[in-house]
This record gives sequence, structure tokens and C-alpha cells, in this order.
Amino acid sequence: MYPILARWGDVTFYSYGFVMMATLFAIYFLARHTLEDTLLDHSQLGDISFLAVFSVWFGGGLMSLLFSGDFSWAKLQTSLDPRRLQYVGTMAVSASFGLSLWGYCLWKRLPFWRVMDFLIPGFVLGYALQRSFGCMAAGCCHGIPTELPWGIVFPENPLGVGPPVGVRIHPTQLYMGLAALATSRFLFVQRHALRHAPGSLTGLGIMGLFGVYFLVGFWRADLQNEGSVSGLSGGQRFALALFVLGLGVWQLSLRRARRAGRP
Repeated sequence: MYPILARWGDVTFYSYGFVMMATLFAIYFLARHTLEDTLLDHSQLGDISFLAVFSVWFGGGLMSLLFSGDFSWAKLQTSLDPRRLQYVGTMAVSASFGLSLWGYCLWKRLPFWRVMDFLIPGFVLGYALQRSFGCMAAGCCHGIPTELPWGIVFPENPLGVGPPVGVRIHPTQLYMGLAALATSRFLFVQRHALRHAPGSLTGLGIMGLFGVYFLVGFWRADLQNEGSVSGLSGGQRFALALFVLGLGVWQLSLRRARRAGRP
């Protein structure tokens, strides 16, 4: 665990933020490599990349502020503090980016679902990289104690937060990262087969991403501290709702394609 990558005078470079930016660059160059000129041009891809950066650095914090219902000045400062990126939830960032992209597509008159289908495999891959490297380095999103042989023991965090020291815990960061990697691979393989049904690939991506989040939530220590209803944390309930949303998007997309007579 290396939450602090380097220090330069009074400036601290955090591993989580470094991995986040490296991941965004990787997604951008992957998208450029697979870019379809009939869908987006390079300028529009640059605009969308800016929306992704905005959602990670500020939009996710704003959405977290809205979800919390606490609109105090102190909460606003905390939500927009870039040093607390690892505390901004995946769902808040996803909501921010989805809304921003929807508005951009309306402005540019782009087919929202086709754009989402193009982007979703790369974003799920980015999620896999961030969980596997960024979260592991920061010690966030850690699991509950376990006696299983693949459990991991974290050292003391120099920031004074994170998993308990010297206790074998579930590597939930890797659970989510490896599952997201498999989901991304599946989406890349299916992207041509589902071109006839815009939105279907996005629906599958949402199901894969938040289905995993829901399941792994049973072994995540940080979610155990949330208010539980029927044994489910707040994050799990939200993830379950998004899974159902993804299922609905997938089914509606296939039905629209069948009604249009597409094979």
C-alpha cells in the first residue's frame, strides 16, 4: 500500500489520483484507436474526455453532495477537495458523467446510446484498472477480515486511515477489478454483434459493473458501516437499482431493434 506517491516541497502526489489520471489517458488513447469517424470526430472525443475528467474531479463530488442532502459550506469544500478522490463513490461519478454526456449529445445532436455503447467497454476497463491499482495503493474500498488463503494483510497507512493493520482481509479491490476486467473483455467482444441495438451494450455494461459492486459489497468493510436495510447497505441498494436500470435499458434496446426489423 503506497497512498503517497511522492512529495515535492509542500505538494503531495497521491497514488490514487495518479492512477486515475493514467487510467483516463489510457481510455482516451484506446478510444482514439477504435474511433468510428461516422460517430465521433477527434474534437468531440476531446470534449467527452474533458467531461470524464470533470466528472472525476468535480462532478462526482457535486453528485455526492446532492445525494447526502448536506449543502453546508464545509461539506461543499470537502466534496470538491481533490485530495479526497478515493472517497467519491463510483455511482456519483457515473451519474455525473452520464448526465453531462446526455446534455452534450443533445447539444451536438449525437445519438446518445450509440456514443455510450462506443465508450462503455473502455470505461469499464478503466474502472478495473482503478480498482486494481488505485484502490489497492490507497487502501480504500477494503474488505472485512477473512481466513481464506488469498486474504491480504495491509501495512500501516501513513495517512492514518484505511484497513486494519496486521489483519488478513478480503482483497475486495481485486474482486471488483478482475470482475470488471472480464466484463470489459466481454463488452469488447460483443460490440459488433450488438450494433443493431443501440443501448444494449450500455445496459450490459451497467449490469456487469453494478452487479459486481452489489455482490462484493457483502465483503466490503466500508459499506458495513452504512445504514443497513434487510441486510443491504445504502451503496448496495443503489447498485441494485442501477442493475435493474441496466437490465431495462438492455431489454428495451433489443425490443426496439426487433420492432425495427434489425437482425
